[in-house]
Amino acid sequence: MNQACLYHRANEVQRHDAEEIIIEYAKKIEWRLDGCDALLDVGCGSGDVLMDFIYPIMPKQFERIVGTDISDKMIKFAKKCYNSYPQCDFKQLDIASEDKLPTDLVGAFDHVTSFYCLHWVQDQRQALNNIYRLLHTAGGDCLLVFLAANPIYDVYKILSKSIKWSFYMQDVDSYISPLHYSPDPQKEFSQMLKEAGFENLQVELREKVYVYEGLEILKDNVKAVCPFLDRIPWSQHDDFLEDFINIVTNLDLRHSDVNESIQKFNSPYKLLVAYAKKPSMVPKLMNDFITSDRHSKNIS
Repeated sequence: MNQACLYHRANEVQRHDAEEIIIEYAKKIEWRLDGCDALLDVGCGSGDVLMDFIYPIMPKQFERIVGTDISDKMIKFAKKCYNSYPQCDFKQLDIASEDKLPTDLVGAFDHVTSFYCLHWVQDQRQALNNIYRLLHTAGGDCLLVFLAANPIYDVYKILSKSIKWSFYMQDVDSYISPLHYSPDPQKEFSQMLKEAGFENLQVELREKVYVYEGLEILKDNVKAVCPFLDRIPWSQHDDFLEDFINIVTNLDLRHSDVNESIQKFNSPYKLLVAYAKKPSMVPKLMNDFITSDRHSKNIS
């Protein structure tokens, strides 16, 4: 996940789902009446989903957009690509950190979004607590989209048990979505949202299938997201990918096109989509004052 340039051009699945869900939820998000919205994106990666799909739907006079990611390389790449966009910034942030969040981010946002990130986070309860704290005390909402289950995790587990790759994959469970083995991911995540303080929950589990149109496309995607390749010597990367493809074949995820010339790979996965609100923690009169004060500052 540190190969920002590769991820930027090999994230078709992520972009497809993000665009679809952003279009669907654009009207459900509670935009501010004065249009001075502030939004933070968790796990922005190379920044393309945030800037291609979220930036265009923001109110014209929005206050700011902040993309965050745990990877310093991703943040540097995003800054290089999108440094010309007004009111936009990118910061390194571990959303599951138990340490204090940066003071300039706490309580500073009307909206928090996250696409294809939270399945990398083992302590999702801590992440949700932090997301809750990032939102204004006057209230806000979040839109969180991530993998609940994916066959790639089963491939990782099988590879981690082989003599050839076990040394590099001893912590394989740290890179498997914490909901992958859950009997009811929707219920489990809903409970975590409630425990964090969120209300008005809309949580659903969507079963989807993505078809990789060719072997090289699949390999590029694996290279872009596989967390173990950085540890494996470069000279063994092709060998690792070959074993990966063999396991995919054994799991009956590969099929040939009608004319037998193109190998296609099915990837059935479960996507969790959650929208929730943080209730206002201040009296109504104070809330109105905060809103008008922020608006006056933006005007000035």
